[in-house]
Amino acid sequence: RRPSLFGGAGMALLRDLDGRPDELWCRADHGPHGYLSIAAHAHADALAVEVRVGGVDVLADPGTYCYGAEPAWRAYFRSTLAHNTLEIGGADQSAAAGPHLWARQARSELEHVAGLDGGPVAEWRAAHHGYHRLRPPAVHHRSLRLDRRARRLVVEDRVEAAGAHDCRLAYHLGPEVACTLDGSRAVLSWPAGHGRRCATLTLPAGLAWRRLEGRTDPPAGWYSPGFGVRVPAVTLIGAGRAGGGQALVTVLQLDHGGTA
Repeated sequence: RRPSLFGGAGMALLRDLDGRPDELWCRADHGPHGYLSIAAHAHADALAVEVRVGGVDVLADPGTYCYGAEPAWRAYFRSTLAHNTLEIGGADQSAAAGPHLWARQARSELEHVAGLDGGPVAEWRAAHHGYHRLRPPAVHHRSLRLDRRARRLVVEDRVEAAGAHDCRLAYHLGPEVACTLDGSRAVLSWPAGHGRRCATLTLPAGLAWRRLEGRTDPPAGWYSPGFGVRVPAVTLIGAGRAGGGQALVTVLQLDHGGTA
């Protein structure tokens, strides 16, 4: 049996359990910021999620791309905004002090898991304290709920703070995924067999959403399949205010019709 929870790495997997070829697979990150004190190769990605369907990256980690040669691109690819998580106060969760050094590291903690290895629903909930340095201090809470029968993933973000903060919520799509955005509703499709698979991403309506792809100044909308390589990919960014425990709810619904 494949494990679903990796304690040391701080990783949980929510997925189908029946071995179907179009497996819905979601990885949730509640682990330490990086390895040892300076966390040299870490990214500011606390509570980030990835989703694959049938092995295709639907919600993707954009990768690393480079180390020291291109500082602006290095800063982007390891930033909070370059991951599927919530940026608060216009700052990364962890504070960098150079291309391979972090001055402050976000601390994450797992709060709840259930149903990872059985049953119709899998759940995960975690928080990180990287934004305690803001005024007022803020804690990001995120929960996931995978309904296996409905093939639906619900992501709920809350900001615990005495007041509201500017925020940006990002979802990075894999390079094979096409996207049409209409307000807070995104229709996704990607190659699958001899047709295309479809899904709907319903985004928090309280945020103003933009579709970005291949932007260079500042960087946004990229995926790095290997070191030194980057290709355009769609990024959805929602900007607004969050605080006081108000929920930002995202729903990814797979099309039950299969391929088109």
